[in-house]
Amino acid sequence: MRTVVEAAADRGADPDRLLRGAGLRHGGLDLLERIPSSTVRRIWDLTIDATGDRCFGLHVGGRLRPGAYHVLGHALLASPTLQDAAQLTVRYHRMVSDAGRLSFTRHADRAALTYRRFTPPGDADVQQTEAVVAGIVTAARWLSPDGWQATRITFTHPAPEEGTGPWEAALGAPVTFGASENRMEWTLGQMDAPLPYGDPALLGMYRGYADGILAGLHPHGRLPVSRRAAAWLSRQDLATVRPDDLARALHMSGRGLRRALQEDGTSWRLLLDEARHRLAVRWVGDGARTLGEIARRLGYSDVPSLVRAFNRWEGMPPRRYAQAAAAAAAASAADRNAGAGPASAAEPGP
Repeated sequence: MRTVVEAAADRGADPDRLLRGAGLRHGGLDLLERIPSSTVRRIWDLTIDATGDRCFGLHVGGRLRPGAYHVLGHALLASPTLQDAAQLTVRYHRMVSDAGRLSFTRHADRAALTYRRFTPPGDADVQQTEAVVAGIVTAARWLSPDGWQATRITFTHPAPEEGTGPWEAALGAPVTFGASENRMEWTLGQMDAPLPYGDPALLGMYRGYADGILAGLHPHGRLPVSRRAAAWLSRQDLATVRPDDLARALHMSGRGLRRALQEDGTSWRLLLDEARHRLAVRWVGDGARTLGEIARRLGYSDVPSLVRAFNRWEGMPPRRYAQAAAAAAAASAADRNAGAGPASAAEPGP
């Protein structure tokens, strides 16, 4: 959604006003904080009204760059061929949006990606569909060595009154409206040619990360509330954060948040405790902060409260943990120096 808001701002719309109208703020535009489909629809309706641009979806898709797709964008860049990239897009598209589904088909003379939306028809549906198609066409361009264009594109919605010219200019291919599918086609030669940044080893790493995210998604396409809450908490000031702040960030009521966390087998108190634990272990271990500072930054009223919590987490007080961490670091440094000793002794003197 960040790209949508930025594209609207480029056309004179006030981004803060758009977000406020949809009940959002810039801090909520995060992959791990998936926005409800009704709110996404509202943002699109507001941007269409604010810009008056019938081609707004094309502009959004044309702005998309690898970073907008999170880990999927990095995986696409590491794909050996355009077909590999197309199949990755089909597999991981649900990480980016749950408003529709992609499918890939290969025929005797061409290959195609088809997009089917799940939302009711309307102006926002048309613009969102065109943004998805334009985004994929744009991705194929920046993946390929010569900016490959699709050979044919079709949309299910009716042709615009002004004709197909602006759409064909933006998409770089013949465009047909009123078709049975939203479809993008390429030649088999384009699909099979090696891409300049293909790296199977790097791709395997990105796929592993993406599979982990995909496994955490609920069947309807959203990360569990507990996962989104934990990710949000990791970026907050734990001394001041409150459950109402989390509810607002996730666009939920306080009661809805409590119920959703309970369904995930956790609670605000448990999530906050886990976030404090992670930071406490890191800060006590690095020895750069006093216990008083750590207690304040984690939201404890005093050092004894921190010590009791740390004992519960690690089975020892913070000072003993810090001593053990320092001893382990010293031993590791000694091992490295010992390993470097013979090589250093063999070097000639000045």
